[in-house]
Amino acid sequence: MNISIPTLLRIKPNAIYKLGKYLRKESFIRVAVFYGTGLKEMLKEQITISFDSSEIQTVHEDTINSNAVEDIFKTAFSLPGKVDAIVAIGGGKVIDYCKYIAFILKLPIISVPTSISNDGFASPGASLLVNGKRKSQKAQIPYGVVIDTEIIRKSPDYYTYSGIGDLISKYTAIFDWKLAYRAVQEPVNDFAVLISTNAVDVMVNYKSKDIKDLSFLRHICGCLVMSGVAMEVSGSSRPASGSEHLISHAYDMKAKKPSLHGLQVGVATYAVSWLQNNPEHETIRSVLEQTGFVDYVSKNPLDKTDFIEAVKYAPNVKENYYTILTDKNNLDKLIDFVNNDSYFNRLVK
Repeated sequence: MNISIPTLLRIKPNAIYKLGKYLRKESFIRVAVFYGTGLKEMLKEQITISFDSSEIQTVHEDTINSNAVEDIFKTAFSLPGKVDAIVAIGGGKVIDYCKYIAFILKLPIISVPTSISNDGFASPGASLLVNGKRKSQKAQIPYGVVIDTEIIRKSPDYYTYSGIGDLISKYTAIFDWKLAYRAVQEPVNDFAVLISTNAVDVMVNYKSKDIKDLSFLRHICGCLVMSGVAMEVSGSSRPASGSEHLISHAYDMKAKKPSLHGLQVGVATYAVSWLQNNPEHETIRSVLEQTGFVDYVSKNPLDKTDFIEAVKYAPNVKENYYTILTDKNNLDKLIDFVNNDSYFNRLVK
């Protein structure tokens, strides 16, 4: 099995100003640049200065506000004949869009996230619209990840809380993966487990939990990169995604007003860790409290009725995907927890 991991990795303040230098070092001279909605106006000057100083040529430029697969194919086959790399600047939608273009054209992609709401900016998958329905597709893992922590610090707090929720879920995801091994003999990649577990442990054990602390943000960013690498190593989403992600995907389908994916995942992780009798249950609670995640979500709670419907539907989200929710009795236990646990009811209303 061929395993690719990011070759270029920069996580530091003002990294955006050195993007051209990083591209030049990798011999990526002619690039296609894609921005998320509203980001071209915000970052164009910095990008232009950076590219001009390193003589980087932008041979194609576009702003992306769709993730429909038919739009991706149109863009991919309309690019100039000579492109050294794809540069994606923004959030999950533009990065997923570009990872799939890179996959189609077999080009390297440089991921430049402007927020860290989940680990998708460094993963080998993409969430796309296929015939109007959201589907997870195999995509190109980034050749490079460049994260300007000053930009991340200035992004809305809920994006960072979302990233924290997505990262803390590795505890419940790994539990489900090992459970699937015992129940249905699904193979477990021990190295991917180690990478994913170490990634979340680094965040948990870091002394600061202040989301405006540049050093803490650097650690969160690095941990999310490692989560993406764990998926590449395992060849699946298992080291990063379990029953808590199934609940979040189901909530997207069932809720009248879905929230950010990582916020939903963080809430589901707390509930699922209780159901699993996970040894990290109290750690999960502590980290969500210390970072401000709980306080934020309690002011912007998920809908309890919709959450319960999501729990019921979660086992149907992925076929042949064994988790603790596969057992119908566990569904009933979790619904009882959602209805009656006073602490959890700070997060749903």
